[in-house]
Formats: sequence, structure tokens, C-alpha cells
Amino acid sequence: MRASLNTYQKVAEKCSEYRRTAQPYAPVNSTRESEIPSCTNCAHFTNKEFCDLDLYDKIVEEKL
Repeated sequence: MRASLNTYQKVAEKCSEYRRTAQPYAPVNSTRESEIPSCTNCAHFTNKEFCDLDLYDKIVEEKL
């Protein structure tokens, strides 16, 4: 993973384009974790761990 799960969660919470997908890329430890907004369960997160919309770095730099 490029970032910690905590960072992915914070970014998703701040992202206006976050779209939960039914098939998260990264494995999770529980059903509850899959319900928490995270880049890893966003439709824009690729299997190469990048945001298709190129928003991740902007959010990290501005808001975290």
C-alpha cells in the first residue's frame, strides 16, 4: 500500500468524488471496515493504488 489505511480513510472522508464500490481493491479485516469510507473501497481507486481522478495528492496536501 502507498499509504496507511488511516490516511486512505481521511482522504476519502474529505473527497467530494468518493464513490463506494461493492468490490474494494484492498482486503479488509471485517465487514465494518468495508463500510468505512476509504480510498481502498472507492470506485476511482485503481489496482495500482492510484486515484483515477488524480485527487489523492491534492487532498493530502491541502486538508490533512
